[in-house]
Amino acid sequence: MIATSVLLASTLTLTGPAGGNRAVLSFGHDGAGAPAYRLETADGRRPLTRDAALGITVDGIPFGPGAEVVSQKTSRCVETFPARGNHGGAVSIAFNELAVTLREPESAREWRIEARMSDDTFAWRYIVPPAPAPMPAAGTTTAAGAATGAGIVQLVTAEASEFRPVEGCAVWLAERPNDWKLKSYAGYWMRAAWAALPSVSRAGPVQCPPLVVELPDAAGWLVFTEAGLRDYSGMRLLAADGGGGRGVTARADFTEGAKGFSIAGGVVSPWRVVRFARTLDALPDTTDVLEALSPAADAALFADTSWIKAGRATWFWWSRRRCGTPDEEAQMVRRAAELGFEYSLVDEGWLEWDDPWARVRELAKLGRERNTGVLLWRHMRDVMNPENGYADLRAYLDRLAAAGAAGMKIDFFNAESKDMVDLQTAIMREAAKRKLLVLFHGCQKPTGETRTWPNQLSREAIRGLELNGMKEGPVTAEHNCALPFTRLAIGPGDYTPLGFSLPGATTWAHQLATAAAFLSPLQVIAEFPEMLLADARCAPALDLLKALPVEWDETRVLAPSAIGECVVLARRRGGEWWVPVLNAEPRDIAALDLGFLGGGVFDAVVVGSNATKTPGAAGAAAMDEKAPLRREELKRVTRDSVITLKLQRGDGALLRFVPSAK
Repeated sequence: MIATSVLLASTLTLTGPAGGNRAVLSFGHDGAGAPAYRLETADGRRPLTRDAALGITVDGIPFGPGAEVVSQKTSRCVETFPARGNHGGAVSIAFNELAVTLREPESAREWRIEARMSDDTFAWRYIVPPAPAPMPAAGTTTAAGAATGAGIVQLVTAEASEFRPVEGCAVWLAERPNDWKLKSYAGYWMRAAWAALPSVSRAGPVQCPPLVVELPDAAGWLVFTEAGLRDYSGMRLLAADGGGGRGVTARADFTEGAKGFSIAGGVVSPWRVVRFARTLDALPDTTDVLEALSPAADAALFADTSWIKAGRATWFWWSRRRCGTPDEEAQMVRRAAELGFEYSLVDEGWLEWDDPWARVRELAKLGRERNTGVLLWRHMRDVMNPENGYADLRAYLDRLAAAGAAGMKIDFFNAESKDMVDLQTAIMREAAKRKLLVLFHGCQKPTGETRTWPNQLSREAIRGLELNGMKEGPVTAEHNCALPFTRLAIGPGDYTPLGFSLPGATTWAHQLATAAAFLSPLQVIAEFPEMLLADARCAPALDLLKALPVEWDETRVLAPSAIGECVVLARRRGGEWWVPVLNAEPRDIAALDLGFLGGGVFDAVVVGSNATKTPGAAGAAAMDEKAPLRREELKRVTRDSVITLKLQRGDGALLRFVPSAK
């Protein structure tokens, strides 16, 4: 695990369990040097990152510069947990671990850096115990817990944590050129040179993780983000020139700024994560690593998880830009059942109904009769007061459960400050006690919390189809083609896909494919269900929508996928395979790679675009407004069959493969 020449060496090397890559950690002993790390291939021949600083400032003390190594300990752990989303079954990720105890030179306080290395991921966190209380005078007594630091509050004001890839990299970042960028994470994904990161955004140099870095010479990708966020402020990344020829660095940054945030007892930071993906196919598995670095679910609280069910939801708000009346929302519940959807979401405005809780009870009863759960929207300000153990929140959830609702969508956190993170934790915990599902909106990126709180089915933190009805919109095809390898690589996102009636500069086939390409165990379908069921133009895709899974047993990335250009995924659920295809610029796929079919024989449905003329110089073809979707049914398809896709600008397709009857 660790290669050192002396017990308290200034350089320690941590490798993955099966070799993989390695992290080299260095510790200065000259009174000025600070801890640092770099990532490189296992043979040390190719660096993946440059030396980057480690450290944290607590109670005004910079734990890092001049730190002296006191002791080191190595171990190994294997995290095993049930996977949900891109694939099913149990996931096991092995880590080699290193815990280095250090002494801060001025205060002589001891602190710790804990590091984990899997074969493709390096992660670290900081542990800062409370300062020991002074010894009491002879003949006096101390309060209970003083010896352990219980009741002591520590103030975190900064981290020195840096991310520094090798020179010549490009980076994918989520840009939103206004002050909403850091509030809701709803930026459009764009590519820039890493060296331009401090100035590329009109909203400023602070970026929203994850940052997805393209290594030079097609050597792979790095993902910079965090995992296991709890009892701490969420990490953003401040891009700046490191000075002294160090080039551009991305350093940990927090909503609270210089005033910091308080933590009772010992400080345990979230994991800071650098993940390496050699191929595009490996990027979506970043979610598994973040979950492996997050605490396991409470065994007692989640002893019964039968009530946690993934599914699709109808939604009145997107197409009408308002909440429905009680009668209109009742009709949404009926249409959800007709579509085979598992839920119906009632958005902002239901509290203005006459006797709203009586109406909710009626909706929930109607839903139970049709096996359709009802989800209710709420603004976080209504439940954010932490007094008396979040008494307002608990009272609301009691009422929600008593009314028979399945869960809630809670909105407008607009920050990842520690108080907002604490509120989200309280919501997930108290909702789980009442067997209620949670959907977060207006919030920060996921950090693996779906392992700790499996009742949180999804969260926004994504530029989704809501923008198609706003001045900032519409959402572009290029953005959609980046999502599976950027934002959605770190966890589910409530994009609210499928907007036939307001598709922006994309085709209906592109909109259809987003519902299968974008991961969300709670898939809120944007389009009005009356249109899906009654409009003849939707008929070629209706049976696919009724059967569409939202969680998958297996996911593969197929050629010619490229971030921001094209997405081709093969996703298996049971014995069926689904293939969503998204593209930005026009392209022809002469023969779709059907190797995922193995030795099986399948019947296939292909739903694509119906164009009325050959694409012109600009690559766009006019759509048949009366029949924008084209359906083709194929029999006895094998891995050797040839399926050709001719894609326009902003186009797509959705394919379903069902085992052929013998």
